[in-house]
Amino acid sequence: MRGSPILRALLAFVALLALAPLLWRITHPAASARAVQQPARQQPENAKVEVRLLFSTPPLRVVFQHLGRDVWHQLMPAVQENFSCEIPWPKEGVELHVIIAWPEGTRSAAMRVRLTAPDGTDHDRTVWGDASADDVLTFK
Repeated sequence: MRGSPILRALLAFVALLALAPLLWRITHPAASARAVQQPARQQPENAKVEVRLLFSTPPLRVVFQHLGRDVWHQLMPAVQENFSCEIPWPKEGVELHVIIAWPEGTRSAAMRVRLTAPDGTDHDRTVWGDASADDVLTFK
């Protein structure tokens, strides 16, 4: 055997010691989080949205929600309803959660949603249901 085993172990220890700062930066979560900083996301501004509803059968209750909060709700709405609301409208579009309750025994009832986006474009969506409907409508 050539060389001293103690000298070889010492060289290996020195090599690992030299790599310690690099290994620490790679494996330490706080250091890696600081190294990769994401730009702050800007919240989109609220925009006024016009919505027109048309029902095939008058419902008992309608609720529109955006991001978990009620934007509009109505008990016993008419066959045609209009409302406007202010919601954040990012460039990716929005999703509105719609909950509708029709009278018991109602079959194949529909609600037509015509939404005018802040940029002036009209969007048409239809929700169908038997006695109730719970749907998410996407507008881009």
